[in-house]
Amino acid sequence: MLCVRNRLLQWLIYTGGINLIENIKHTILVNAINLFMNNGFDNVTINEICEACNITKRTFYYHYHSKNTLLLDYFSLVDENIETSLKDMDQETTWLEKCWKVKEIFVKGIANLNTDILKNLIKIDMEQQNEMFSFQLNNFDPNLTRLRQMVIEYTHKAQEAGEIDTNASAEELSYCFASAFLGLAVNWSSTGGQYDLVEAAKKYFYQIYK
Repeated sequence: MLCVRNRLLQWLIYTGGINLIENIKHTILVNAINLFMNNGFDNVTINEICEACNITKRTFYYHYHSKNTLLLDYFSLVDENIETSLKDMDQETTWLEKCWKVKEIFVKGIANLNTDILKNLIKIDMEQQNEMFSFQLNNFDPNLTRLRQMVIEYTHKAQEAGEIDTNASAEELSYCFASAFLGLAVNWSSTGGQYDLVEAAKKYFYQIYK
């Protein structure tokens, strides 16, 4: 069975089938997020997602086990613009500003969701060991791991440059911000998104990284 699977994988790579599979998965994710935004996460069925994508339920379940696992894949959409965001970051003058710009990529990705989706995302993430909002490096998303590594690196450089006065380690500062942002995300989603989540997160960042 393993040999058959390996031959299938090689064939898909050779014929470009891997790209086709990823394109279908991307289409499912984009259409599902749009349906969630317009109708509410709980009100959207898998059948409706399939209809919007013109696919069968079998195709849906090939890519995602459920709506929950699909929603956890949301950050892959944020990843699409990550290189542009990182290039813009080169214009920042201090290591601390660069550090915030890295965190801002994730924060803006979360802020682009409406409160209904974010509440469900937080709930699902907590049920999945809180990997999306965790400060620790994990295998949740390769680019998210990359961003976290950059934050630690830039924090060290900011400390060496005297831009941060606290004696806390880079890891401790990252943990404090992750905890503060999770609290902000919960508050923002439970109060109807009545304030600018990005600006609130930025304020917390500079209070912690001082």
